[in-house]
This record gives sequence, C-alpha cells and structure tokens, in this order.
Amino acid sequence: MSHPARTLMAMDYEKWCEHKPVWVGRIAVAACGECGRVDWFSNEGPVDPAEAMAALFGSFDLIGPLDALGAPAPEVLAYTTPSPRKRRNLDALPRKVWMKAAPHLWMSTDGETLLLAPTRRLMFENLIRGA
Repeated sequence: MSHPARTLMAMDYEKWCEHKPVWVGRIAVAACGECGRVDWFSNEGPVDPAEAMAALFGSFDLIGPLDALGAPAPEVLAYTTPSPRKRRNLDALPRKVWMKAAPHLWMSTDGETLLLAPTRRLMFENLIRGA
C-alpha cells in the first residue's frame, strides 16, 4: 500500500472529523481515516496502545518485512490473520490509509493484511523478535 502519511501536528480533530469507536471484544477502537488518528479504549477508559494492539493483533502471523512505498517509515512489517474470525478485527480500521497507532508506530490495512511501520529501528527489531 502506498498511501501518504498524515501529519497530526497542529490539527484540531474536532473541527474536521468525528471519531466513533468500534468495539472489538473488550477494546474500542476510534480510528479516523481523515486525520490518521487512532485511540484505544476499554470500559475503564483509555488503553495503552501497545496493550490494545496486543489484544487485537497479537495472534496475527508475521509475513515479513517489506520495502515501504509511501509509508512513514523505510520498512514495514506485514501480518496476516490466523483465522477469518480474527480478520474481523481489521474491520475496525479504515482501509488503505496510514494512521498513527502509537508514538513511533504507524499502521495500515487493506482488510486482509495488517501493516505496521515503526519509525524507530529498535521498535522494528523488537516487533520482528516478538513474532
């Protein structure tokens, strides 16, 4: 997927878009394709992005690193879903747009594959090692 990264600096999200959460199990995902912002929630309030992503995508299988064309990082990691049921977790995300999932981590999906684009090499190596 080669889609331009969106910047989040100096934007007033409330003026431009509406962030409606989509519940996936215990996690609510408010992902906006307009501004590229992703927020993670539970019944108790905001959830750490790493915790939310582990709950939703932790069982996905690493396909491998890919050259990034149009991504906000030089390389991306591609993941596939382990089952059709888990594929539905991707339905909470807008398709074919890069969103800032956490500090130094961008994500995108086409509905079948999850792409993660860490902007720091250490995070990239940790994600590969954790697979």
